[in-house]
Amino acid sequence: PPGTFTRPSNTLRPGITGRPVAEVERLRADCLSAIGVLLAAGPTRVVVVGGAQPAECDPPLSIAIGRLLLDQAGCRLPAEALVIPAASPPADCLAAGRRLATGAERTGLLVMADGSARRTLKAPGYLDGRAAPFDAEIERCLRSGLLSGLAELDPGLAADLLVAGRAAWQVLAGAVGPVAGHSRLHYCDDPFGVWYPVLSWQPAID
Repeated sequence: PPGTFTRPSNTLRPGITGRPVAEVERLRADCLSAIGVLLAAGPTRVVVVGGAQPAECDPPLSIAIGRLLLDQAGCRLPAEALVIPAASPPADCLAAGRRLATGAERTGLLVMADGSARRTLKAPGYLDGRAAPFDAEIERCLRSGLLSGLAELDPGLAADLLVAGRAAWQVLAGAVGPVAGHSRLHYCDDPFGVWYPVLSWQPAID
């Protein structure tokens, strides 16, 4: 399925920063650009995939922000949600993704997944030297178009680095499988000490 991947940041809620912040507005614009690519691929439905922390509100932030972005992008397609517990084992995530890929409908995935939150001294989790290499491996997978590599993300290390999107990325790996695709990176930065990748992907062979 075609897909768009972004971070479920609370900063994307309108008005949350009090006044326009250049970094947030750029991130929002790039999210909407990526969703535009997703919708232009012609899906008949969209599934928002996001992780949820224990005791998080319903819907979790990842799903709420995903739906908000779809509304802002003018999406009129049926939109469903797949909530995956953030601590889910990789095998469960991959199985959930494979289930998404079955059926005759052309499904677009909006995968709300973040990188580490320990990139700088002012990051939510403070600086951890392992964060940048971990994110770099995710970026390599995303840029390559071979998303199956996301299945290899280490859940323990991801938890240490406050990577809330690990489970959602592994759902994506299960949905896509070994299929190669065309990737476009719309945004890749860590202005708040958290790594924000925004990427659109389409299979090379439909």
